[in-house]
Amino acid sequence: MTLRYGLGLNHLTEAPNDYTAVVTDSTNINVTKIMERMIGKGSTVTKAEGLSVIEEFEYAVVEEVKNGNIVSTDLFRISPSISGVFEDENDSFDPSRHSINLNISPGPRLQEIISKIELKKVALSSAEPVIEKFVDLKTKVENESFTPGQIASIKGSLLKFNEEDNNQGVFFIAVDGTETRVTEFVKNKPSELMFFVPDGLTIGNFQLEVRNTPHKLKTIKKGRLSVELVPAN
Repeated sequence: MTLRYGLGLNHLTEAPNDYTAVVTDSTNINVTKIMERMIGKGSTVTKAEGLSVIEEFEYAVVEEVKNGNIVSTDLFRISPSISGVFEDENDSFDPSRHSINLNISPGPRLQEIISKIELKKVALSSAEPVIEKFVDLKTKVENESFTPGQIASIKGSLLKFNEEDNNQGVFFIAVDGTETRVTEFVKNKPSELMFFVPDGLTIGNFQLEVRNTPHKLKTIKKGRLSVELVPAN
């Protein structure tokens, strides 16, 4: 398999002929799929045993992060940070002004394979929604995290959708494939969507997808952000 990408007009710069890469056709792989790959290469671990170990591993990671620790593995590194402005040295954390963020970066094993990922350039459908940037409007963080219950923005092209059609809109997709559709919108324009992030998205990694039916077409088209998002706190 290869990482497939196309080029779309970059609406975030003033240059009229700038293009940006858009990753397309990537498959969402969950823990069950990972376990099936492990078993398929001859592992003596059963699927049930493997899933149990992964659950215990994830629990331990969550507990360490909850305790304010930095978690470093060969696959990833998770470190906490705090954003927001403090008025003076006597000021303290205030949830209305500050946010706890989790910074996630690839570990050495993933860093090693970045240069080995095969690329394939494909033509993007001109009618396909393109997500160029996601912004958490509370923390001002781009393409990293979101704050449940707060307003976020998606910028790009061909984003507008029919709010009365439940098959269209903005969807947060969890690693297990569970989809959560956004229901409260502030702006629904071709170049920008503004909405309230659903309250229940408090744990895990999520892919962000926009689905719509472009003008004169009858089939649903999808556009996906190229990076995964995590809850800010």
